[in-house]
Amino acid sequence: MRALKIVPCVLLTLAAAASGQGSPPAPVPGNPSLAQQAEDAAERDSAIRATQAAGEARARAQEESRQNAALDAARETERAAAADLENALSTAQAMQEELFRIHQDPGAQNATTSLLAAPNPLSSDGWDHDPRIAAPAPSSRELPEEIFDRSNEVIAPGVWQNTETLRVIRLVLDADGDGKPELIRFLDRGTREPIRQEADRNYDGVLDSWRRYRDGELVSRVLDENDDGNPDVFETFRGGLLVVRELDRDDDGVRDVFYRYRGDSLFEEGHDADNDGVVDLLILYQDRRRVRAQEDVDRDGRMDLWTRYSTQNGSEEVTQIEHDRAGRGFADTFEYFQIQGGKTLLVRRERDINGDGQVDVVSFYAEGRLVRRQIAEAGLAPM
Repeated sequence: MRALKIVPCVLLTLAAAASGQGSPPAPVPGNPSLAQQAEDAAERDSAIRATQAAGEARARAQEESRQNAALDAARETERAAAADLENALSTAQAMQEELFRIHQDPGAQNATTSLLAAPNPLSSDGWDHDPRIAAPAPSSRELPEEIFDRSNEVIAPGVWQNTETLRVIRLVLDADGDGKPELIRFLDRGTREPIRQEADRNYDGVLDSWRRYRDGELVSRVLDENDDGNPDVFETFRGGLLVVRELDRDDDGVRDVFYRYRGDSLFEEGHDADNDGVVDLLILYQDRRRVRAQEDVDRDGRMDLWTRYSTQNGSEEVTQIEHDRAGRGFADTFEYFQIQGGKTLLVRRERDINGDGQVDVVSFYAEGRLVRRQIAEAGLAPM
């Protein structure tokens, strides 16, 4: 009877245990389920991938834009180089035709001097002396003091560019008695040496020559060559020789021609063509012959044409001309000349098209005509 009572209890216990294994645990408030957590993680991963994809797309677009811009710049550079070369070739062709015309008609060369050389030195225009030779200081005419009217005067500082007060003897010569002196001399009272002289050289009643002396030696002379009352020639002397001669050729009050001397010879000649106070053409001499010249052709304040000379058979001949055609401040075109049949002819021209200091195009000429051209870089060839 006891055994029958124990078995039912055991079965009931096992059945209860078996029935408890299949039921889920009770949810804890504030703690999402595993499914919810997985869904949230998937959304976050998708958002990260979308952000990365957008960034990669932007990077690809920027890289493509940069590459396109680089290609456009390269194409533009090629087009510009080709255009420069086209212009250079057109210029060379025009130059070739002009030189050939000169070769065929020697008389036409006078009208095209600028193609072959800097201008010749300007003539003395009434100056009775070769401008390439330093003129001796002009002497004063010996005249007895008895023919002058004499007076003592005091010259204040600054009147004649003097720094101190000068006590002078004033000698006046009015030969025709019209009240307009032909000659006025000022002598130092103590030494009797000349200090200044004023003269009316053409006897028109107007003074046109002024001389200044130091220690009895002539140091400067100012002339009014065209007799309009305005000085237009300014000369400086040293050791009895001319060292500087400056001219105002257009009589506007601005000096525009300059001669400089060393020893007894001219070594530098300058011209200010537009009266801006800056020399536009400078010519250098050696042994009274031109050796170099430089010119600001476009008047922008920078030299852009350089010419070299050599002396052959006693005459000056152009051997080389350099141009700054692009306005970069340095030469980019180099032309070489030779004497052929008594004429100065172009034999070779070199061009630096892109301004890198290297010759890009070389043209060869025979009797003034283009015979061959070499292009250094294939990329510069006209399209």
